[in-house]
Order: sequence, then C-alpha cells, then structure tokens
Amino acid sequence: MKCKGCGAEIQHEDETLPGYIPKEVFEKRTLAGEEVLCQRCFRARHYGKLMPVQFQDFWAQLINIIKNVDVVVWIIDITDFEGSYDPKIFEALSSVKKILVVNKIDLLPRAVTVQEIESWVRRQVGDEPLDVILTSATRRYGLRRLKEKLLEFRRVLFVGVTNVGKSSLFKEITGKDVSVTPFPGTTLGLIRAKLSNTVLFDSPGVITNRRLIDFLSPESQKKLTHTDHLSRFTFKPDKNSVIFLGGVCRLDIDFRSELRPIFQIFANEAVKFHQTRKVKADTLWKRQYGKLLVPPFDPEELPMESLNFQEKRFELDVSEELAIAGLGWLSVRRGPFEICLKTIDGIYIRKREALINPARKER
Repeated sequence: MKCKGCGAEIQHEDETLPGYIPKEVFEKRTLAGEEVLCQRCFRARHYGKLMPVQFQDFWAQLINIIKNVDVVVWIIDITDFEGSYDPKIFEALSSVKKILVVNKIDLLPRAVTVQEIESWVRRQVGDEPLDVILTSATRRYGLRRLKEKLLEFRRVLFVGVTNVGKSSLFKEITGKDVSVTPFPGTTLGLIRAKLSNTVLFDSPGVITNRRLIDFLSPESQKKLTHTDHLSRFTFKPDKNSVIFLGGVCRLDIDFRSELRPIFQIFANEAVKFHQTRKVKADTLWKRQYGKLLVPPFDPEELPMESLNFQEKRFELDVSEELAIAGLGWLSVRRGPFEICLKTIDGIYIRKREALINPARKER
C-alpha cells in the first residue's frame, strides 16, 4: 500500500525512511475505513511541520519511467525560470515528447500579457520542439487547455523541481487528494491518477542544488515559496551603493554616466532588501546576517563562515535582467551600469533578455 499523500510505500519499521506510520495507527485507521497517510504527510497537512526523510536519488528511476509514458509534462516556475528550467532535467527528457507548463504566471505584473510570456519562454528554450502552456494553479488559469491536451495521450508523467507547483497542478487536474503543502519535496514516490482514459503519474520534485532555496532548511524554503505576490522595489543608487538581497546576495554598483541607473528587483516577499554605502557594507553584512538580512532566517541555519562565495561582474543595460536562481531577479530601467554580484558558490546566475519590458507602461 502507498501513502495517499506522497506516494511512498507504507512501512512500519523506520521513521527516517519514506512511508513510515506506526503499525497501531495504521491498523486503527484501516479498520475504521479512514484515509491512510504516512506520519510525514499527516504532520505536514495538519500541523504545518515537515519531517526530514532519507530517499534514493530520482534520476535512475526517471530514465526507466519515461520509457513507459507517452508524454512528459515538465512544469517550471516563471518567477524562477533559471532555477526550474534545469539542464539536467532537459538532458534526461531529451528523447521523449514534452509539454512545457509555465506555472505561477499570476505572480508577474499584470502589464505582462500571456502572449508576451509565451513568446519570451519560447525564445529562452530555443529550437526545442515542445508545446508551451501557461498556467496558474491557484487561479486555475490554463487548466482546461492543459487537461484537453493530456487527454490526447494514454500515459502522462508530471516532472519538475521542488516548489514549482507540480503537485498542486496534478491535484487540480485530477482531483486526486495528494499532499499539497508549502514544503519542498512533499511527493516521495509516484502518485497515480486517472483522467477519463488517461493515466497520470506525479513524480517527486527534483532538487537541483543550484538555487538558493536548496541551501536552506525546509522551514525556510516554505517561507520563500509560499506567496501570493512578489515584492518589487525600485532603486536609483549612487556610485557608493551596495544592495543586499537577504543575507546571501550582495550587489556592488558602479557606473560612469552622470545619470544614476534605475532598476527594479523582484523577489519573494520574505526576502529583505537593504541599501547601504560601501564603507558600511562589510560591517553591516556580518552584524545583520540572518537578522535584518534574511534569508537565511537564523544565522545558525547557514553560518556565514561555512559558506563559499562566488563573485561575478556583469554589465547591464535597458531591456536586460539579472536572475539569481531561487532568489529573484533585477530588471533594468535605465543604464548602462556594472554590478559586482557576490553570492553562495553554486547558485546559478544569468544575464538574460528582459521578461518585464521597461518601455511598457503598467496598468
């Protein structure tokens, strides 16, 4: 028997492994005809607590699974394109038919049209032949179109990194009562559901280790991914300015023009932005790390002295953006200027074509 919430095989021996439920609780619920959830899913749903478990790497299993499906639904998060359009997933799915589902479009500014989002996504993926469907699981946008597309196939697999809304979409499409929580990695095994004559499988979320959230605890990841809107701040810094995005990302600004640059930073509402002068930046960073500057949400969660930092320089101008996987992105309104970005080594950083066009007037 599998847990109805996460898809893990029910077991009674080891609570550090997926699917654990005390035997007496299992027998009591079974006899009463009640829903059987593993201990991890039960606590996540009813108490908002996620228990850590050990589970095997998903990649070896994925290669075998895709051989037995007709199409893979690859779900990405438009607010973290760089973190969710992962090259490792792209490589694993290279030989299979794909539908690219772009979720959370409701979090973008209303001035960005669905046509502009789709065109931008298609330019990012290049010549890759795939269907692109825009969705919002929370607003139920695009679900009818997605459902109609899925009914063209016999066996469908849902794939995506953690926290892109994969299980939420699966639940909305199928009506299957899976565990949908703000926590990462809730799904631990394949969950099966049926839609007319189509069989759908939800797979565990992939952990990429190239996003900021992958370095944080489940509780902190919950704060960074459970949101109804994005924070957006406009900056017009001088040449002595340093801007912090939380405690793990520092931006040193430099420019030659007489006009100061203007840019906006988009991030989850839990990320704190702070602007200071360069002469104060080092001291402030050490004193306020994990306090004023969050995430991390506690200095001991991710001790600064334990981290290796990377430092990269970027020249930015109008119609360009700088994305930090799992954290947010900077969108240029006036340039050019130069940024020296310092963040945790391993986090993916990319200069890209602007998704949010600075020439557009917002409604």
